[in-house]
Amino acid sequence: SGATAVGQLSFVDEPGGGSLVKLQSQTASSASTVTFTSTYLTSTYKVYQLHCTAIDLSQDGGNIGIQTSTDNGSSYETAGNYKNVRKYSRDDTGTDAIKSGHGNGDDRIRILGTGYGVGTNSNEGGVSIITIFDPLGTGKGKFFKCEGCHFDENNKLVVQEHTFALDQSAAINNFKIIPASGTFSGTFTLYGVE
Repeated sequence: SGATAVGQLSFVDEPGGGSLVKLQSQTASSASTVTFTSTYLTSTYKVYQLHCTAIDLSQDGGNIGIQTSTDNGSSYETAGNYKNVRKYSRDDTGTDAIKSGHGNGDDRIRILGTGYGVGTNSNEGGVSIITIFDPLGTGKGKFFKCEGCHFDENNKLVVQEHTFALDQSAAINNFKIIPASGTFSGTFTLYGVE
């Protein structure tokens, strides 16, 4: 295999593997939102990944999510139209026990802290990777897969996997990251998947 370009990750010899091309990275500090615009969500890629690292929330037991826009941020989908199925577990859950939940009225794509909220002590916080499938496609339905882990307000390790869908055919060309309440810090890096 050849050399990897700066700002690009390669996955060699993986089924369906490809390259991640870094599009934009933003670092938030006590922020209320972080936004990725149509400058970065283009028809160049059918799949995107958002890597969220060192996420800290100002409210103990809180969560953080994404709201999407079809008009580059003039308005966001907040009407409770996000559907979800989630699985999660904590390090004090019994062997072979995984909790699950579902819903069809969320006002955001929850990327970290549902089931068990994120803690605010010095070593509590988390990470998450969100895969965004064909946001500019005009087919019915937009899909998002979120995988993350964090320490909750009781300093317990939490692992979670969420799948979200938005029943709409309009192209998504912008999204913002927002906490359920309070502010947040962390680094958010958007990649296009080749």
